[in-house]
Amino acid sequence: MDALPLLLIRIRRTTLTALTSLASANRLATYGLLSLLLALSAVAHAWRQYANFYSAAVFLSRSAGSVLALANLGFFCTLVFGRVMQTIFFGPLRPSEVERLYDRIWYFLTESLLAFTIFRDSFDPPFVLSFGLLLFLKSFHWLLQDRVEWMDQVPYPGPGWGFHVRVGVLFGLLGSADVVLLSWAVAEVLEEGVGGVVLFGNEYAILIATLLNLILRYSIVTYDIRRASRRGGENAPPWQDKSMWIFYTELLTDFLKLLTYLLFFLLILTTHGLPLNIIREVYLTARSFVTRVRDLIRYRSATRDMDARFPDATDAQLGGDRVCIICRDEMHARAAPAIPAQPAQQAPAAHQAQDGPNMTPKTLPCGHIFHFQCLRSWLERQQSCPTWYVLFSVFCT
Repeated sequence: MDALPLLLIRIRRTTLTALTSLASANRLATYGLLSLLLALSAVAHAWRQYANFYSAAVFLSRSAGSVLALANLGFFCTLVFGRVMQTIFFGPLRPSEVERLYDRIWYFLTESLLAFTIFRDSFDPPFVLSFGLLLFLKSFHWLLQDRVEWMDQVPYPGPGWGFHVRVGVLFGLLGSADVVLLSWAVAEVLEEGVGGVVLFGNEYAILIATLLNLILRYSIVTYDIRRASRRGGENAPPWQDKSMWIFYTELLTDFLKLLTYLLFFLLILTTHGLPLNIIREVYLTARSFVTRVRDLIRYRSATRDMDARFPDATDAQLGGDRVCIICRDEMHARAAPAIPAQPAQQAPAAHQAQDGPNMTPKTLPCGHIFHFQCLRSWLERQQSCPTWYVLFSVFCT
């Protein structure tokens, strides 16, 4: 009897999802039909006005209404092509991915309005087409970023081989498009001078840095999955250095983005004036890079010789409170090393013990006790005592 309400709830949710998808498809089909009829009516009107093809084409290119109708049809065709590509490479999008995609597109469009004021002299149909192509490619970069982050959250054994094939092909397609379009923008700037094309050159350079970040993160997660497959699968010990490799990846990406933004900022400042559209991006990227470098220096200083510098906690020090406040797991004092009877047979077991994380309780100079690995993971995010938030530099020098 209890299973019947759950079954009804699942049926209702499935029905609502199907109806929502059908309504979305119907809206797209209706929009496409209206766009096609509007474009055909514009072409028919031009053909009635002028009997030959050349005169009708000139009329269509000079009539504002005809250009708008044809541009609307082109937008619909681009939307359909993007939906097909999304279905091939990503399949159905999760609600969080759709929400984040809409937010990013809206923010990018509003931010681009400031850039259009700087390059208003270059605002023409080719500029609009180039901007549409840029937005199209950025959307797939954003979706790919969400999928790589999702891949890191999938438990062992991770996504199937089809996911890796699609991601690999998408890496190649997006990387090739970014490099080709960046080369085109650089060639245009060198030939025609600093104009609206430099905006696209900056954006494609940022996309290349972002794609490099995604490739590195994907490689790290893939290596972690393969490493776990060689060490027991779901029961494999966690990879202790994974978070640091991701940290270095983010640091490299921030450095590349900062160089790109500074070059673009100085170039526009000397030719067109203050570029208001990227002041926020320059500030945020610079602050992120400086913060990461400072955290890395503090982390290296705090974790230098941690095992030898911080003494192991004894049973007397642990007392009745044995819970590590970082992982909420119970702490146990390290057992005294015993002399093995058969060293040759005990060597493999010792090697396996070293393969996992070091969960030995460590006593800090402030008196608080934490697992060694928990403390190390905490210091990767912030360099302070987890209990009373005093910087490690105060008592770790």
